[in-house]
Amino acid sequence: MAVTKLWKITNRLGYVIDYATNPEKTANPEYTLSEYQSLKDVLAYAKDEEKTEHEFFCDGINCNVTMARDQFITVKEEFSKTSGIQAYHGYLSFKESEVSPEQAQRIGMEFANKMWGKRFQVVVTTHLNTKHLHCHFVINSVSFVDGKRLQDKEKSWYYFRHIADEICLEHKLSIVENPDLHKSPAYLTKKDEAGMPTRYNNAKKAIDEAIAMSRNLRQFQYELGVMGYRSNFSPNHKYATITPKGSEKPIRTYRLGEEYTKERILERLIENRDSVVFKPFQPKTYVVRQYRLPTRENKIQKIGGLYGLYLYYCYQLGYLPKYKLKQQNNARLHYLLKDDLMKLDTLTKQVTLLGKHQIGTDEQLFSYKHSLEAEIKVLIADRTHLRNEIRKVNITDERLSAAKEKISAISERLKELRSEVKLCDGIAERSGVIADNLSQVKAEEEKLQRKESRNYEQRR
Repeated sequence: MAVTKLWKITNRLGYVIDYATNPEKTANPEYTLSEYQSLKDVLAYAKDEEKTEHEFFCDGINCNVTMARDQFITVKEEFSKTSGIQAYHGYLSFKESEVSPEQAQRIGMEFANKMWGKRFQVVVTTHLNTKHLHCHFVINSVSFVDGKRLQDKEKSWYYFRHIADEICLEHKLSIVENPDLHKSPAYLTKKDEAGMPTRYNNAKKAIDEAIAMSRNLRQFQYELGVMGYRSNFSPNHKYATITPKGSEKPIRTYRLGEEYTKERILERLIENRDSVVFKPFQPKTYVVRQYRLPTRENKIQKIGGLYGLYLYYCYQLGYLPKYKLKQQNNARLHYLLKDDLMKLDTLTKQVTLLGKHQIGTDEQLFSYKHSLEAEIKVLIADRTHLRNEIRKVNITDERLSAAKEKISAISERLKELRSEVKLCDGIAERSGVIADNLSQVKAEEEKLQRKESRNYEQRR
C-alpha cells in the first residue's frame, strides 16, 4: 500500500529539530541566515541516522547527500531566489512487511527520478524506525536547470499519486484503491459528530437547501445569496467557492465532500429538472385560519436588563425553545450571529451567572465583580497564612493535615471566583456588541419584511 504526501517548507520546523541527531553534516558556518534554517532542519530530519541506519539508505539525485544543503542554497543564489519556499518535503509509505529496506530505497529513487530527476535536486532516504517502511524526499524548490520553481504537476498529490501507484504495481506491491480525496480535518469531523456548528457544516446545509429549491445555477446562486453566501462558479476558475457573509475567506466546495464538488453540484441541479411536480386540475379551496402559536420571544423581551439581553440573544441563536417542530437551520442564521454559535458554552455560563445573582444593570455587574475581587484578596491572605503555618518545624501531623485540607478548599474556591470574574469581564465586553448585533439584525429583518410586503401588494 503506497501512501504519498508532499508539503512545502517555509519556516523553522520546531518539531523536526529534536529528531536531528547529527546536525554537523549539514551545517556550514558560511550560511547562518534564518531563512535557511528550515532547509537545514528538514534535511537533518530526512537523514536522521537512528532511522536510516547510519545513512546506509541515503541517496542524492543531482546532488551529494553530505553537502545537499549547500548545493541547494548555491542554486537558489545563482538564480536570485533565496526567499519564499525553501524546499518540499514528502514521503512514500509502504504496507507493513511488504518491502525490504533495499527495495523501498530503490522504489523511492525510481519515483523521485521520474518525478523530479530531470530538473531538481532531491535527497531520498528510507526510514526504518516504524513498522511501515517509508521513503522521505526533500526537493529543492528551485530547478538547477532553468531556475524555475516546482510547477503544478510536480507538486500536486492528485497527479503524482498515480505515478507512485504505477511504480508500485510494476513491483507487485499493493496500492490504495479508492483514496479519500476530500477528507475533512479531524477536528471538524469530531465537531460534526458531536452536532456542533462549524462554518463547513453550515455551508453544507446552505448548499443542500439551495439545491433543493433550484433547477439551474443562477437560481442556486440566488438562493445562496438570500442565505447570506457569496458564490463563485465561474468556468474560468478551477474550483467553485462560497463565502459566508461577514467573512473574507472563501470555502472551496470540494472540501465539503464528494457531493459538493463543482461537477456534482451541477449534476444535482440537472437532476432537479427531471423531477415532475403533479398538481390537481381543480385547485383546492383553502380556509384561512389564524392560530396563535405559543412563543417566548415577547416574554423574554419584557425581562430587560443584561439578563434579558443575553436570554434574547440565546433565543435568536436558536438555543432556547421556540416551540417549533422543525429544528432551526444554522445556515440561514444571520451572519452577525453565526460566529457566536461557536461560543455557546461561554454564553451559557454568562447567562447562568446573570440569572443566578439577578444582575440587570452595569452597576450591579461591577458591584458583584468588586465583591468577588474582595473575597479573592481575603482568601489569598488566608492561604498565605496557612502556607506559612505548615512550614513551622514544631507543627503536629493533625494540624498539618487540617491546614492542607483548608488550603485545597481555598484553592478550589479561588478557582471558582476567578472564573466568575472572567465571566463578568466577558459580559462587560460583549454586552454592547450583542446589543448592536441584535439592533442591526432587527433593522435588516424589518427592511426585508417591508420589501416583501411591497412586492406582495404589487403582485396582488
